[in-house]
Amino acid sequence: MPPAFGRNRRRYWRHFNTPRYDWLRNLALQRLLPRVEFTEADWLAHGGGDVAAALRGFADERRLFERGRYVLTTSGMWGGYRHIEAARPRVRSLLANSRYAARNLQRLAARLDPARLTVGMHVRRGDFRPAGSVADYRGSWNTALPLDWYVSIAGQLRRALGAAVQFLVVSDGRPGELQPLLDAVPCVSTADIPDSDCSDLLALAGADLLVCSISSFSQWAAFLSEAPYLWYAPNLQVHEGGYGSIWGGSAAEAAAQAAAAEPPGTPLPRGLAIGADGALPGELAGLLAKRPPRQWPGNDLVRGGVAPLPTRRAG
Repeated sequence: MPPAFGRNRRRYWRHFNTPRYDWLRNLALQRLLPRVEFTEADWLAHGGGDVAAALRGFADERRLFERGRYVLTTSGMWGGYRHIEAARPRVRSLLANSRYAARNLQRLAARLDPARLTVGMHVRRGDFRPAGSVADYRGSWNTALPLDWYVSIAGQLRRALGAAVQFLVVSDGRPGELQPLLDAVPCVSTADIPDSDCSDLLALAGADLLVCSISSFSQWAAFLSEAPYLWYAPNLQVHEGGYGSIWGGSAAEAAAQAAAAEPPGTPLPRGLAIGADGALPGELAGLLAKRPPRQWPGNDLVRGGVAPLPTRRAG
């Protein structure tokens, strides 16, 4: 069953066509039926990792497959995104089939040039406020990033890639707040598209490069995407060897140790930590330049395009 969207202040129930008072149904089920709760401790006790595998072990231990009616509940944001890797197709399907997504994405497609690379920039403002200093961003959530950071990144990409790149800005900020960015590079915005929560998320996930804010919305976009993404380095937890992670903890320490043992010349990671000055790795623009626009029909056979034929070797 979906979460109780009816209680969400952003009115997500409208997007997913769920009942306005679904929270009453969920509450009633928990009171009328025997309740079994699956917690973070249960997940860890059954191996952590893939939540589906942990749930199977949990169900076997509690003999849930032998029981009749009961309600299984879980809550919280523990486990991160890696443990729900198998849910990515399901989540994408739910977003794509939400009430306004298809209409909005069609409208947005008319603004984006399929022959150009798209850099998606999520600039979160609204109830987010900037930290007092760069050091205060460490481990801080729901905090607005300096707009200069986005401007610096956009400017570098524009200088390196020229007209081959376009910028998609998704933001809840007021036009005046975003003006320095909108003036720095040509931007496509979704600000005038109503009910764009789901379509914005899908559009960011479909970009060729994603510039994240410190928010779960950006995390979902990066999780659903296959493209590289940029994260504000001062926000990361610091580990030995010059590595950073979003959440820290023992798993991140192990990953940092493994990364430190990687041979020289290892390709850039998909998630790139970018400093407060916005300076980009020199290899990034080159990698993007080699990335063919995925919707360009000229090099797509099924869209009426062409592809080079294999050359025959003599002899």
